[in-house]
Order: sequence, then C-alpha cells, then structure tokens
Amino acid sequence: MEHDSHPRRPRLVRSLSIAALAVAAFAAPLAVAAPAAAHSELISTTPEGDLPDQPSVVDVLPDEVSLTFSDDLTPPLPEEQQANGESTTQIRVFDETCTDAGLLIADPGNADTRDCTNYATGEAQVDGPTVSTALDAAGAPAGQYTVVWQVVYADGHAGSQMFTFSAESAAPAATPTATPSETAEPTPSADPSDAPAQADPSDAAEPVDSGMSTPVILSIVGGVIVVAILIFIITMIVRSRRS
Repeated sequence: MEHDSHPRRPRLVRSLSIAALAVAAFAAPLAVAAPAAAHSELISTTPEGDLPDQPSVVDVLPDEVSLTFSDDLTPPLPEEQQANGESTTQIRVFDETCTDAGLLIADPGNADTRDCTNYATGEAQVDGPTVSTALDAAGAPAGQYTVVWQVVYADGHAGSQMFTFSAESAAPAATPTATPSETAEPTPSADPSDAPAQADPSDAAEPVDSGMSTPVILSIVGGVIVVAILIFIITMIVRSRRS
C-alpha cells in the first residue's frame, strides 16, 4: 500500500497548481476592475448633452450649467493651493466660434482658446455630487456650445470630459443700468430772464401834484400859528388895560 501511494502525490500537486492558476486568472480582472468601479460616473447634465441620434436644443444659452455624478465630488482646492492658479474643478463653456474647444479634451497640448469667449463666470461650485457654474449669457449667440468640465472624485481621482448642446436663439442683450442722473431728471433752475421783473422805485406812481409843495404848506401853517399867537397876545394886553 505504501508503494502505491507515492505516484498519486505528483498528480495531486499538479491538480492544485492548475486550480490555483485558474483562480488567479479569474480573480485578476476583478482586482483590476474594482478600483475603476469605485470612481463616480456622470449621471446627468443641465442642459442635456447631444446624443448621437438626438441633438439637445434649448431656447437660449442658460444662466447656469450643472453636472450631477453618482457620488459626491471633492470640493475645489483653495486658490493658493491650485497649480498655476488653475482649479482642478472647473466648467468652461464656449460657442461654436471656438474651434479648439474640443481639443481641450482630445489634445490639450495643441488647444488654443486664448481668443475664445468662455461664458462661465467665477469658480465652479460643488454641492455633494453636483458641480455647477454661472454663465454670462447676455447677448450670447445662437448655435452650438461646447461644455468642457473637469472634477475630482471622492477617491482623489481626477476626471474630465466634454459635451455639446445648441441654443436656438441668441440671448437678449444686457439691459443697461440706469445711472442716478438718468433715474431722476434734475429740476431745471429758473432762468433769470424768466423771473418776474422787480418793481423799479423809479417806476412807482408819483404823488398827484396838489398845486402846492410841502414847504409852502408848512410855511402857511406856521404863519397862521404865529398870527394866532399875536392876536392872543394883543387881546390879553387890551383886556389888562381896560381892567
């Protein structure tokens, strides 16, 4: 019996080795796929992006673009920690005149967007699984727009991609803000020529000439008084002599 058991050991070792290799071959793809499956994925965008058989068309360029992922995103780093002053979380929106917009994803080294209009304003804002940015849509033309985005997933892995949509009409131009001088018309100052003319003392009505001037009247009155006094004195003298 001992003599018969020895030939079985090599066969057992070979069987175990084959089984181990089969398990390793099966488990290897799972091990590689596991980290990739942990990354968040894009769920939806507003506006929706073009599909191969279904273009996305909105009335005008909206005031905001947002993207929602399957898991929370990492908020943008503070500005002082950003490489070359460029955030790793951002959304850029270009109109169809920017021919190199798509190269920002396909071939970043050869993309030249210096003369392009980026309608995104300010920093991208992260709220859980959603990232959004405001757009300066005033006067934006009709046509196709390219949205180029990049985010940082919760596991620290960065992702970037792009999508397109079209605006059917141009957005209204910005309404100019009224200045204080335009909101309230100043009250026109009175023109001196329009003011009522003041009465000129020389134009006052002259007293009616009664025929005698004031000095003459005073002289007559004074003379009457003097005559009356003289009559009174003479009368008193006459009475005293009679008595």
